[in-house]
Amino acid sequence: MKAFLTTKLLLFFWLFIYCPLLPAMEGEDATSYLAAGVGMEQLTYKEKIPDLDLTSSDTEMTNWVLHLEGQKGWQNVFVGAKGLIPFSTDESRETWTRAGQFEQANSLTYRWTRVDIHIGCFLSRLFNPYLGIAWSYVEQDRSDFDNVSSPGPIKETATEEVKSFSALLGIQGAFSLTDRWSFAYSAEYLLPFYSKTTNTGLPGWEASNVDGYSYSLRGRLSYVFTRTVAAALQLAGGRQHWDGSGWIPAGDSRAKWPENDTDFISGFINIYKYF
Repeated sequence: MKAFLTTKLLLFFWLFIYCPLLPAMEGEDATSYLAAGVGMEQLTYKEKIPDLDLTSSDTEMTNWVLHLEGQKGWQNVFVGAKGLIPFSTDESRETWTRAGQFEQANSLTYRWTRVDIHIGCFLSRLFNPYLGIAWSYVEQDRSDFDNVSSPGPIKETATEEVKSFSALLGIQGAFSLTDRWSFAYSAEYLLPFYSKTTNTGLPGWEASNVDGYSYSLRGRLSYVFTRTVAAALQLAGGRQHWDGSGWIPAGDSRAKWPENDTDFISGFINIYKYF
């Protein structure tokens, strides 16, 4: 995985060195913009601890999310930033099984905030690479526990927080469909270089720098109202994966952060202001 990241970074740095030598081409009519929108994101979350034969159910939650984005373009280079900020969260029921038998059930809410900054190079309309740094903050609240040893809801709340920074590698492009309609896309791969996981149910326990990855695909269909204003329907999807930690002391016992996956699908209506 480390060798993969190194190869990708070397490729992208080579593109940036080569970038200023390119003729202007599409870079001459590159636009800068600010965008804001609101939409829904469905998260499907699952955990497992193979050495204990523990597996959680696929738990689905749908959150309302604010989408913010901006980009500044020059002749051959662009810089950008974007963020996804949940402002209303859903609650769902999560169920754990051990070797197929019921182990525990609890309520789960999941808030996932992401912000990134990046710099890229205009190569063509359809292929413009960029790299950057992405920050992620996940907050999961679990409550109303019902487990095999203590049946009946236990009115407690345990909050898990996952903070991480990742190297971001991406590609974006766009093309016109008609005078007013256009389509844009982006594909991103993230490789974390720092992570920290804590849980209020395990005071003093911490899982740090766990391996993982994330990827996403995004498509945007835009309609231009005026030369500087457009509306867009944006759809995106992808996955965040964490390998999980080893067994870490927690008081007189030990605990581990399970291997986990978050699949996400989102849809937004955005307004773009070009300048």
